[in-house]
Amino acid sequence: MTKARDIADFKFENITDTGTEGTKVASGTTAQRGSTTGQWRYNTTTGFFEGRNASGDFSTLEPAPTVTSVDTTEVESDAGGNETFVITGTNFSSGGIIAFVGSSAQFNASTTTYNSSTQVTAVAPKASFLNAQEPYKIKFTSSSGLAGTSATGLINVDNAPTWTTSSGNIGSVEEGATANLSVSASDPDGDTISYSVQSGSLPSGLSLNSSTGAITGTAPSVSGDTTSTFDLRATAGSKTADRTFNIIISEFLLDGSTQQRACQYGSEVITAQGSNFSAGKYWLTGKSSLNQTAQQVYIDADGWMLVYRHAGTGGSYNSTYEIVGDNLGESAVGTLNSPTQGLTDSGSSTTAGSRGMARLSAEFCNALGGDSASGQVTRMTVGSRTDYITDAKIWWTASSADGYGVESISAGSSYSGRRTYSGTPETDRPICTYDMFNGGGIIPFYHGNTYSGGYNSSNSTWHLATTIWVRQY
Repeated sequence: MTKARDIADFKFENITDTGTEGTKVASGTTAQRGSTTGQWRYNTTTGFFEGRNASGDFSTLEPAPTVTSVDTTEVESDAGGNETFVITGTNFSSGGIIAFVGSSAQFNASTTTYNSSTQVTAVAPKASFLNAQEPYKIKFTSSSGLAGTSATGLINVDNAPTWTTSSGNIGSVEEGATANLSVSASDPDGDTISYSVQSGSLPSGLSLNSSTGAITGTAPSVSGDTTSTFDLRATAGSKTADRTFNIIISEFLLDGSTQQRACQYGSEVITAQGSNFSAGKYWLTGKSSLNQTAQQVYIDADGWMLVYRHAGTGGSYNSTYEIVGDNLGESAVGTLNSPTQGLTDSGSSTTAGSRGMARLSAEFCNALGGDSASGQVTRMTVGSRTDYITDAKIWWTASSADGYGVESISAGSSYSGRRTYSGTPETDRPICTYDMFNGGGIIPFYHGNTYSGGYNSSNSTWHLATTIWVRQY
């Protein structure tokens, strides 16, 4: 028997090592593992003791890893890109993998880098983290399959709120009016959103509700439209989103559309209304210093203001619609609505002596003319003829006691030729051009009886439709 044979046949049972330094066992790399069940060895590749079990796998004395903390505890999943995590724990080993464990699903890090037995670095896509799965625990699994998971969730998902209100103008408010504007943002995490002014300022008198985003208050006085630009911040949790907005405070517009917005003259209405203007009735006061109560006046496309209308009786006298000017004084008659108003239309007088007529008071006509004889032009149309008068205010009677009376006037058959002729109308034919055009002219109405409309000397016809307008130049 050889010595080698003797050693191979030698068996040990229930070995007891009474030494203090330890018992040496076989050691080698993973590649050098044996195939016999029950073999025990030290794996120099993994650094752990191991033995082959009955199923043919290796069981190890590798200590279980633990995960205790992470440097990044919040992920903005909507931000795009990757998030890098530095993870602290114990018993980490090279070749291990970090996984993020949600409430019902988990995913592995894109990369796991071994730094030391107490630290690894993991990289994962931000988009992989879902609100519905938070908070995420962290699990480290060694190359041998031994795993350790943090006791609690260490990572939450928190995205920045998103503005639902578009940037730029959020509204216009007229000075003195109540503002009821608002901005809004949403948060994908369902967090409560608060609002604040980050830079710039709201118009004075307006304030921002930090909870609702409502902007309310009374718009300040301005001289001309004024734009206020500011940045608002929406905050949800620790995330914020800023956006730039503006509010326009517009000057109170006097455009004749309401009694409160009454203008002085028709020309002012046209300017204020711009392309929105169309001929019709608007609120006017005439010259503001005269303190006339605003009333509706028909204005045509050139700014002429209608002050008198009688539809006439078609060239034949009709006593029902007779106008007796001496009896009417300088006051208003009926309600003047349009230059085509008929004898029986709404607004036309139903009183004998003025039936079928509608006109403004001489006092209000004077205000519409700017309280200036030389600055006022009166346009009169009787039938098919139109004459122009200036250097005189409107008057309806010849009575000297009413403060108006007959005046010396200039007249002509065109706007530019309104000073071609001059003279004083006869006392029984006020505000007319009769006998001023070498015997010709027009008479809008007569002071005596038996006249139911105006007179046109061009065809020597009475009882015709008549309109009178005024404006300034």
